[in-house]
Amino acid sequence: MARSTLCLARFRLDRSRFACESPRVLRRISTLAVLLVACSPSPGAQDAGADAAPELPADGTLPPHPKTLPFSYTRPENGTPIDQATIDAKTDELIEILTKTRYFGFVDERVHGWPEEDPEKRFWYGVWWSGVDVVKQNGAVTYFHGPGGSDNDGIGSSPILEGACFAHVLWKDARLEHLLRRVIRGYSSWVLAMERSSSDTDVLMTRASYPISIQSPQYLIDYSQNRPGIDNGATNYVHIANNPLWGDEWVKNKRSKDDIGHMFRAISLIDACDLKFSDGPSEDDLVQLRKLYQSWSRRVEDDGWAIATLDASDNVWIPDSMLAHFISVGTADVECAGKIALRFFGRVTPGSLDCGNGISSLDDAVTAGGHSNGQILRSFHEAAAGHALLSNNTDMAKALIIGLAQRLDTMMDRYAANDPEPFLSVGDAADLILESANMGVPLTWREVAFVHTQLDLAHQTLLAPANDLVYKTFDPATPDGAYTYEPAGDGVQFRSLGMLLGQCAAEWRNPATKPVINCDKIKAWAPVY
Repeated sequence: MARSTLCLARFRLDRSRFACESPRVLRRISTLAVLLVACSPSPGAQDAGADAAPELPADGTLPPHPKTLPFSYTRPENGTPIDQATIDAKTDELIEILTKTRYFGFVDERVHGWPEEDPEKRFWYGVWWSGVDVVKQNGAVTYFHGPGGSDNDGIGSSPILEGACFAHVLWKDARLEHLLRRVIRGYSSWVLAMERSSSDTDVLMTRASYPISIQSPQYLIDYSQNRPGIDNGATNYVHIANNPLWGDEWVKNKRSKDDIGHMFRAISLIDACDLKFSDGPSEDDLVQLRKLYQSWSRRVEDDGWAIATLDASDNVWIPDSMLAHFISVGTADVECAGKIALRFFGRVTPGSLDCGNGISSLDDAVTAGGHSNGQILRSFHEAAAGHALLSNNTDMAKALIIGLAQRLDTMMDRYAANDPEPFLSVGDAADLILESANMGVPLTWREVAFVHTQLDLAHQTLLAPANDLVYKTFDPATPDGAYTYEPAGDGVQFRSLGMLLGQCAAEWRNPATKPVINCDKIKAWAPVY
């Protein structure tokens, strides 16, 4: 039997797909029946959409849903209480980082894709990229996209999107709203780029798209090395000659699950910004994003929980590899949270899906296989909780949020025992705490202390002299040279700093949580560009 359909061993993620490799997992699974079990996609297309009549919501809309956490949930005390003076000091650290890095101005400069100033008025958008070199020559800045292209940009773009939304809620700043709008349109671009003509009805999603290179008023976006770039085992470059928005472009075809959970989490959390924009076009962009991703969600379900793409001839195709399928193993629906997040967004009801607390019986075995495996399961768990709230399914939302708290307990117990999960860096651990807190998990003092420690590290490293010129790339006084796209730092990741603001702006923040920062001090500050 083919390697992709028979699991003789442990799960690991090899460039974004579940694969079958070594017998190590057998020590982690108690039942002998799993030794030779089909490592297969979830039930086939004949089962997909069975509960979908009628399909809801109407594209681009949401049902009535809670704008605050709709239930009470507390956790046992854990950790040493932190006094207000310490919380204030950590808040001052965050404000100093945001000020000295010109955080939102810097992010606004680095986010790019297609400039709004295009004379032909093609669809403009922005993405927080990977695989980009920043070069300043003769005073002019170029964003060079390398031939390997960009992968899983939803991982980096999602905290940027969330942070821009939370900042907009706090400060009602027009520039913040515009940044938020650019990244919302960036999400939409990943679907729109797959259209082969103006009449194309297939709703697909690319990893990354590469139109012609273009000059913005501030920088050149050089996509030339990606037209086409270098294929790899996870994705190939596909030519779309007549995209209705950008014309001739190349796209990376096989959409991985690595960042989709992050993206769907962010889509749920930016509900905090819904109807809080200063103008109609911003709301229109949010509605367009919802419409595209609701349609895409229904497509994945209708294809038997498989992610379709385009082949080299621009024909719709579903890859055999596990990166394109939400898998089940025997009776364990390992990726149930991913499916129910899409199901909630695409059709409001969970249908026949019930993921309990979001942690399957094989969760430990799958996450033991590698960092990406765990990130996929954790991020989809967060997304499932968010979309359960958007769908007004409060019972399932509460169960999933309690499951997120269980993930935090497990992680923090391992750190306390000096045995952290080998696939979870401290930066990602801080992310998991902040993402869970913004989704409604009440933090304990132990988790707050962990975030404070990582904020200390971020403060020390992000404000180190080595980063000074990175933040001033566009300053005429900054010399020519190569500069990093994202500043180097430890602790809380640079792109995740805005998620801390969720503790003052996330609509589902649990009132029982221990405070991470002083929201009065945060609200009294104003962004520096």
